[in-house]
Amino acid sequence: MKRSILAGTAAAVFLLMALGSLSSAGEDLSLKAIVQKNIEASGGREKLSQVQNLTFRTGNTRFVVAAGGELKLSTGKDPVVTEVILVKDGRVQRNSYNSVAEIPDPEKTVYLTSARLYAGLFSLWKFEGQLKLEGLAAFGPEKLYHLTLAKPGAVKVDFFLRPDDFRLKRLVFQGQTTDGDIYEVNTDFGLFEPAEGLNIPLSWFSSQVGTRGNLAEVTEVKLNQLLPGDFFSRLEVNVGATEAGPGQLKGNVLDFNSSPYGLSISTNWRKVDIEKAGLRTGDKLSFLVEGVESEVVFYASSGEVPNQNELAQGARLMMPMPRGGNTYVIQFIAVDTASIAPKLKPLAPIEARKK
Repeated sequence: MKRSILAGTAAAVFLLMALGSLSSAGEDLSLKAIVQKNIEASGGREKLSQVQNLTFRTGNTRFVVAAGGELKLSTGKDPVVTEVILVKDGRVQRNSYNSVAEIPDPEKTVYLTSARLYAGLFSLWKFEGQLKLEGLAAFGPEKLYHLTLAKPGAVKVDFFLRPDDFRLKRLVFQGQTTDGDIYEVNTDFGLFEPAEGLNIPLSWFSSQVGTRGNLAEVTEVKLNQLLPGDFFSRLEVNVGATEAGPGQLKGNVLDFNSSPYGLSISTNWRKVDIEKAGLRTGDKLSFLVEGVESEVVFYASSGEVPNQNELAQGARLMMPMPRGGNTYVIQFIAVDTASIAPKLKPLAPIEARKK
C-alpha cells in the first residue's frame, strides 16, 4: 500500500513538472515568435508569396481563393452550379438558385476569416499584426497555443495551434445570431499533409452548436490556375430555367441517383413554381423526361408523405427535397425505372402536368 502511494505521488509530481515545463515554454515564446514559427511550418514567407491562387474541392463545392483574400465557392455537379458565394472587399454575397443576397454576421465573419486563412495557405500569415496571445488552453490532456483577433467585431475569433509543430489545430467562432441566439462554430483540422508542394490539412470537422457536425475532405488541390479577369466579380449560377402555369411545370434535372432501391431525380422547381402551378397534396401528375412519361403523386410537405412501409410496396412521388432543401425531387421507389434512367443527364429538360 505504501509503495502504491509513493508511486502515485511520483506520477503526480512528474505530471505537474511536465505541465509546468509546457506552461513556461508558452510564456517564453512571444506572439511574434509563435506566428513566425506557424508561417515557417507552412513553408515560409518566400514560398507562400509565390502562390497567386489556390483551388480545392470538398464534396460538391469548389473553393478558389486569391492571394489578396478574394474567395469564391461554387456548389453543384458539373455543369450544374446551384449556389455561388463570393467574398470580396469586405462583403459576402450568396447567389442560390438565382436569388442573390448579402450574408450578414455571424456567418459573414466566418467567410471573411476563412478567406484570409485559405489565402495564407492555412497559416496565420494574413493575420499578422492583428492577433493577441492568450497563453495556453487545455483541451483534455492536450494544450494548445491560444491566439485571438485583437480587435474582435460582432463575432469572436479564436485560433489554437499545436505546440509541437505550430500548425493550426482548431478555429472557433462565437457570437449571436440576428435573433439573439448563441452562435458557436468549432472547426478541428486534421494533420497537415503534402499536396502540390504544400503542407495543408486535407480534412477538417466543423460543428455548430445545435446542429450536426460536418466532415470536409479536401480533393483536387491546385495552385496558380489561370482565371478569367472577372472571375471574382461574377455570381452566376447554372440551374437551367423554369416555367410554371396553372397545372403545369417545365424545368431541368439538377442531379439524379439510381440504386437497387429506386431512382431519385433532383429538379430545379422551387416553391414559387409550385405555387404558380397551383399544386396540392394528392394531385396526380404526368412527369415527362425526354419523351418518357410516368405518373407521380405530389406531396406539398415531407410530413404528408406515406410511411416507409407503404412506400416500400412501390411508389412514384414528387416532394420537397429532404432536410430543408430549396427544390423538389421526383422519387421512384421499388418500381421499374428502366425506361427513365437512361434518359437522365444534368440539365435535361423535364415537365410535369396535372392529370
